[in-house]
Amino acid sequence: MVFSQSATKEVPEFCHHLHKILDSGIKDNFESVTASSDHVSPFLKMPGQSLHLEKFPIYYVDKDSRFVGKSNLNFDTLSALKKLEELKEYVEVCLDTTQWTWLAFDGEDSTTVFFHETKELLAISKELTLTLAMVEVAAKEYSIDLYIRRNRR
Repeated sequence: MVFSQSATKEVPEFCHHLHKILDSGIKDNFESVTASSDHVSPFLKMPGQSLHLEKFPIYYVDKDSRFVGKSNLNFDTLSALKKLEELKEYVEVCLDTTQWTWLAFDGEDSTTVFFHETKELLAISKELTLTLAMVEVAAKEYSIDLYIRRNRR
C-alpha cells in the first residue's frame, strides 16, 4: 500500500463517513448529505449528517444530484498521478470487492463542464458509480476530485 501508517488510523473514520454518503445516495439521492451542511448547528440539533471526509475537505451535492468531494490540493502531473493511485487504494479499502469493480479511463468524459478530467478511475456497483478524477485546474496543474452518482436505470 502506498499510503502511510498514520493514514491507516484515518481509514475507519473515512470508511464510516463514505458509507454514510453511499447509503444516502442509494436511499435518497444524497438529499441527507445536502441537508447536513444546511441544517446542522451546534446550538440546534436537527436531522442531517455531520460528515468529515478525510482527504476531501470540500464536499457538496451538485445540481445533477452527484456527490462531489474536492481534495483542495494542487499537484504537478507526476504527483497528481501518484496521488490518484494513493487515493484509489485509500478508497478501495472501504469498498466491498464483491460489489464494486474498478475501471480506468484517460481523457474527458464531459461530465463536468468547467473542468477537464485527464484521468479517471471508476468503481462501479449495481446502484452507484464512484469516480476518482485527476482534474486539470490550470496549465499543468491538477487536483483530485471524488464524484459519486446514482446509476441511471
